[in-house]
Amino acid sequence: MSTIYFSRTGNRKEFTTKTLQIFSEHFQKAKKIFLKPNIVSYEPYPTTTHPEILETILKQLSNHEITAGDAPAIDAGKSNKIIAKSALKQVCDNHSVKLVNLYSEKMQKVKSPRGYKITISTLPLTSDFTISLPVLKTHFLVGLSGALKNQFGYLSKKDRLLMHAKIKNLNKGIAEVNAAAPANLFIIDGVETMIKAQECRHGGCTTKLGYMLAGTDPVALDHFGLQLLQEVEPRIEENKQKAIRYIEYAEKIGVGLKNHISTEI
Repeated sequence: MSTIYFSRTGNRKEFTTKTLQIFSEHFQKAKKIFLKPNIVSYEPYPTTTHPEILETILKQLSNHEITAGDAPAIDAGKSNKIIAKSALKQVCDNHSVKLVNLYSEKMQKVKSPRGYKITISTLPLTSDFTISLPVLKTHFLVGLSGALKNQFGYLSKKDRLLMHAKIKNLNKGIAEVNAAAPANLFIIDGVETMIKAQECRHGGCTTKLGYMLAGTDPVALDHFGLQLLQEVEPRIEENKQKAIRYIEYAEKIGVGLKNHISTEI
């Protein structure tokens, strides 16, 4: 059973620093660390990861070889331009860290023990430690965008198209990418969130939630995150029914467990 660390806070820097201290033994010997922010489109936070979290991590882990990267939504526009104009790009530039467009990087075909085939970025596979940096928010298709959904950014454009076209199972895809390339630590921003949808362009609305959470188990974190969203999301029951499909499948295939211990820090 994993432990979820959380705070009722708006202080991202303090929470991120505490989290890195708690989990320091997990990554202190890692040479290559990969950071996976959420850069889904041109929209700023809370659609995408807040720059302060990335800034704090880069300062704290400056003695490691770090690469950051994501691949924006396929309908959001030119991916290279989205990455280049992201507020996170300036943060990375200030620390001489590469922020890469995963669509432009090497991909690898993976077949799970269940026969599910995907093509994903090799960056998380070739790193010693991966830190995932999602924003906790509603997703109009799958109910929740949080710990598990953030790794969707590893997938090739073709796989994303097939999943959104329902040719491939989207819920299984979310779970299977986490099985193929598991993140080692999640630091999730719920200080502000999106309700109704994951982006403003899809009808999402920004609202305050007031939480930060962290842990190693994405299944537990998403289960916990759904409970937090009950405070602000008017369609939470509908979203729970959607999200539970991929959360339960992820648990079934061994990605994590819903049961957890929660500790306020």
